[in-house]
Amino acid sequence: MENLAGPSFPRSSLRFQVVLHLDNWLTPALAAVVLFLLLVKPYFHRYPPGIALGEFLLMLLHPPVQALRSWFGTAGNKQERAAFMAVFLALSVWTVLVVGYFFLLQTCAIYLESILAGGALILAILEILEGGLAGSLFCDGFWEFGMVFIGFVASASSVALLVNLW
Repeated sequence: MENLAGPSFPRSSLRFQVVLHLDNWLTPALAAVVLFLLLVKPYFHRYPPGIALGEFLLMLLHPPVQALRSWFGTAGNKQERAAFMAVFLALSVWTVLVVGYFFLLQTCAIYLESILAGGALILAILEILEGGLAGSLFCDGFWEFGMVFIGFVASASSVALLVNLW
């Protein structure tokens, strides 16, 4: 007899969920350290006009976007929805570019910031790989696969851009 409820085995990824959970702890730590140091660093180091404020606002916007990205990744993985995984992969472009900025291009970086940003960047890359794999497994048609593929290409392109800047 045909199974009308879909596949009888779970397709969600435990590895993806673990990496996402680690990133949910590292991102607030990175944001707290960067925001605190951006209040202190302009008094001790020379910053071009407006750069410290721009970096502060960028890092202030990062946790809400990251929380939204994390929600889409968790919901997409647990509910096995390809569309949510596609949104997760698209929001990963923001994460890679912001964390990559604080890892490679920040005006005045301290070792702690660089270490946290590097760890967050590694986790983001692992999340993109695991999310792309999990999202492709959740696809029920060509349209869903196309959405996941476009999200994966966009996020992988942002990683390639950072590699070229390095």
